[in-house]
Amino acid sequence: MAVWISQWTGGFFEDTSLTKIGLEIHLGHQGKPCPEVTDDWYDTDDEGDNFAEGQWVPLVNDPRTTTVVDTSGLHSLMIRFCRCASALGPNMQLFEIGLFPASFTSPKTAFTFAVLDDFLLDNLECGTSAMNYYSKLRRITSSVFPHLVPDRYRELMRVGRQWRQLKQLKWHGFSHEKQKPKAGELALFCPACPQPGVNVNLAERNVSDPAWLYSRSLVMDGNFKAKHMFPANPTNEVALTDGLGFMVGNG
Repeated sequence: MAVWISQWTGGFFEDTSLTKIGLEIHLGHQGKPCPEVTDDWYDTDDEGDNFAEGQWVPLVNDPRTTTVVDTSGLHSLMIRFCRCASALGPNMQLFEIGLFPASFTSPKTAFTFAVLDDFLLDNLECGTSAMNYYSKLRRITSSVFPHLVPDRYRELMRVGRQWRQLKQLKWHGFSHEKQKPKAGELALFCPACPQPGVNVNLAERNVSDPAWLYSRSLVMDGNFKAKHMFPANPTNEVALTDGLGFMVGNG
């Protein structure tokens, strides 16, 4: 998503964005404006961000815009939702164009699928925390004044967890059906471990085989580091995969 461009002012090229020169993204009508949307409409309940606007922070300080977080930085886009009676909700309209909304009721911030995949990969292979990753995005947006870029760190933390759960559901075959996973069904199956009835047939066992060849060892270990990760407000924590993966459920 490259929306930073240079505009000729008559004497030199000035950094700007497509939104500043009039770009609008219309949803629900194959790129055409929705007939139910008026030019003076915008969400009066959200006055948007109050951030510095200028050539060093290429964002638009307008309550009608939606902040889109991408691998190329943060962008202010004028997204016009379809307001027809049969239209989907704003959150589902964003999903259809590859944007993950930070709110399902009144989205004003969205993350591209590409930036969420990149964040999970950086977190897995490089050990990059959400704070460091978002600091990189702020630096990409404005290398001179990154602290003036809107803070979407908490939104990245929440959406990143939801995106990781959706990935797990898809990888384990629960993406295109309404069936809910049961306890342990989001854990990876180990084909090397002897599983009677799966990869080991005890009826065909050779009596000359050693006993340890068909034995199963159960090991219990304590994760002492988990004690330091105990949340300060456990009542505010929401378990997305309670007992569905490798860890047992709270119940």
